[in-house]
Amino acid sequence: MSDARRRAPAGRIVQQGDVIVSHVEVSDRHGVGKLLQMMFQHEPNIITVRSLDLYEGQNELGDDNILIAHSNKSRESVFAHVLSCMGDHTVRRALCIPYYPDDVRNALAIRDIYGVPLCTYIMDDQNVCTNGIPDDLMAELLDRSRLILGISSEMCTIYSRKYNRKIWPMPPLVPGRLIPSHLIVPNYTPLMRGVIVGNIYGQKWVQMLRAAVRGSGVKLSWYNNGEFRWLPCDCDKDSLNEDSIVPCMPLKDDPLVAMLRNEWFAVLPSGFLSAGDDAHFLAQLSLPSRLTYMLATSHIPVLVLGSENTAAARFVHQYGVGTVVPYETQRFADAVKYMIRQDVNLAMRRKALAMAARFTDVGAAEWIWESLKNGAPIDQRYTDVLPEREPEFGSFRVQPAGNAHVDSDLKNRG
Repeated sequence: MSDARRRAPAGRIVQQGDVIVSHVEVSDRHGVGKLLQMMFQHEPNIITVRSLDLYEGQNELGDDNILIAHSNKSRESVFAHVLSCMGDHTVRRALCIPYYPDDVRNALAIRDIYGVPLCTYIMDDQNVCTNGIPDDLMAELLDRSRLILGISSEMCTIYSRKYNRKIWPMPPLVPGRLIPSHLIVPNYTPLMRGVIVGNIYGQKWVQMLRAAVRGSGVKLSWYNNGEFRWLPCDCDKDSLNEDSIVPCMPLKDDPLVAMLRNEWFAVLPSGFLSAGDDAHFLAQLSLPSRLTYMLATSHIPVLVLGSENTAAARFVHQYGVGTVVPYETQRFADAVKYMIRQDVNLAMRRKALAMAARFTDVGAAEWIWESLKNGAPIDQRYTDVLPEREPEFGSFRVQPAGNAHVDSDLKNRG
């Protein structure tokens, strides 16, 4: 839906608004949307800007929401289009979560049109391990950002190296009201039964998950916020059931947490980071929001399927709150048997309890805006959680950002 503008039905003129630029509707049906809702739902004067509709235009945050896409417009046309779409709103600051090139264009235009400070928060890699955002656009975005955040230690390290900018960590946070102050342990004998929460974006991951679970003696209930819209063409709910993976309707926070607190383990399918991995760029550097959510709200140990070198795998090893195995039936079954041993499970839960409060969303929006004003984090609360460390890329090498002049060919970028 290019060259379009959409406002919320009850949209009003916002004076000195805070603009949040992301790729699709802010909704609890995907991880980025759920995080933005959580952090900013009680903040006044929010304007959300996106470049694509994936959820029927249903945006669930802000006083106004605007769809702005550009389809190869020149820089001058991009600025004019953004100004027209923003109408009579005025802006005091902006936050960009870049995913598509148009997200970058929108953020740069808003920054320059209104002369406001810009924070960029890199939640998903679209530049280092994949070519979603060209180097020149990413370089300009980071150069013009007063504050840059990354969702994992690996994301911060690798983008800092490529673009020679300091990037500060901010992990995916969890609603503070859902974080218990006492240890959570199910009150029944452990079974070979676990849960999956959220979307699985790699279609190859789904196929390998089915093969690993099939014949393992393990049964998984899959609560999918995306309504299973991304299943491979050869996979449906009936075939999932045949493989002992039970499709379940998504749950809102309170019933979801209640369910998690009554389970002995969760499974998080992730990238295997070798030939054929169709979503390696999501797994390599991004820390899944569902991971911190599950651990902090229920202390449930997490079994990460895939490579030891994904951000999720390295996180569970760092905190000792789960284990990691490849997509292999016997190793999967052995890992489940290990994790449901009561001594092992209890030890992992105690470690989750020890770290849970560090992921609270309390004060998160204020922290971002005050850190943006300061040009650096106002304290070390997230640096302590995600200390700097080197990603494991094997033979992969980060190339320096391209030297093309960022103003020269924006009009030809897709």
